[in-house]
Amino acid sequence: MEIIVTDESDERFIEMCASFGCVIDEPHVVLLLINFGKTVGCTSFKVYDADSAEITTLFLNSYDNREKIAYKLIRQLEKIAMDYEFKSVVVSFESREDILIEIFEKLDYQFVEDADEILLKKEFKSLI
Repeated sequence: MEIIVTDESDERFIEMCASFGCVIDEPHVVLLLINFGKTVGCTSFKVYDADSAEITTLFLNSYDNREKIAYKLIRQLEKIAMDYEFKSVVVSFESREDILIEIFEKLDYQFVEDADEILLKKEFKSLI
């Protein structure tokens, strides 16, 4: 499997988003997970605020190894966000019943209290 870093204008990303009923029209950093020439997953982030990136998509076409694929994409996305010098990553949900919440909690994301929405956040630890 190979991860390709691209942007919101990549046709493979546009097609995958469309297959999930999603349209992205803002600048995003996009990660595509390719397996034998086929896109099996993707994730993207955009600027949330001065210190945070926001994960806006996480789509998986494969039913096999869904958690493993999700972890791989999220971890790589976090590394790129750190390279851009973000101090944290946030992700919002429409419902606390969303099946992806458990995956993010396993990756040390915490619920943000006082948020007007269902928001999980992961603060990056500084090595300095």
